[in-house]
Amino acid sequence: MPYFHSDGAALYYETTGEGPPIIFICPPGMGAGTFYDHQKKLKNHFQVITFDNRGSGKSTEGSREDYTISDWTEDIRALADHLKLDKVIVCGYSMGGVAAQDFALSYPERTAGVILLTSFSEVSTPVLSLGIRIVEFLGTFHIIKLLAVVLSLSHTIGIGAKKHRKKIFKSIDSSNPQIVKNLFRSGRYYNATDRLPEITCPVAVVHGTLDVFFFKYQRLFEKKLPNVRSIRVEGIDHQVAVRTSDEVNGIIKSLKNWMVPSSQE
Repeated sequence: MPYFHSDGAALYYETTGEGPPIIFICPPGMGAGTFYDHQKKLKNHFQVITFDNRGSGKSTEGSREDYTISDWTEDIRALADHLKLDKVIVCGYSMGGVAAQDFALSYPERTAGVILLTSFSEVSTPVLSLGIRIVEFLGTFHIIKLLAVVLSLSHTIGIGAKKHRKKIFKSIDSSNPQIVKNLFRSGRYYNATDRLPEITCPVAVVHGTLDVFFFKYQRLFEKKLPNVRSIRVEGIDHQVAVRTSDEVNGIIKSLKNWMVPSSQE
């Protein structure tokens, strides 16, 4: 199995396909399997890279549990280094989008583009704050199996999704609860809103039309980012990345030439 190393941890990753490299970043605990459909459908257009976050799935946690957003960013950089990639597209889902923003701010010279799937630049609404605090609570009392059940079921529907559901469940269920808790807590205090104008590469912001609690964050991105495209997927709420993966894959393919002109591939 392929691994790369970052700050004392061995992190599992998968790569498939050819073309401009795109690193998918899942929310804490959910694992590389979150983007199972994207791997299959995008491999003819991109080098699709997924990985298990530190302390989840097949990745180890290293020697420390005080994990933060900036540490997460360094793990992504280490993955790009390991694969000898000069520039990458970073695609983050939910809190994974926070790491994508932080990567673009920390390593602008290595960021070809950013895709944010129902993400946020700050936690400034009661609903989002409450949701994150609930995950922190589950991490505090090590009730990680309950989180695994809720997230694997809410992200996959139908009999055909059984394999995908199992992948997400196994990753979360094997997560280090303390690392998940600390990463969500770090994300709750993270605020990149005032720095968004520094991200000058192409940024696509994707939200579901039913995800009313995230409309505020979409408007923040539209207002602050200098080179942004805002896209809404009809009839879906927060789980746009997984439950409407066909639509999202189509969107990502349509962004390819904008983020990586053919002369730069």
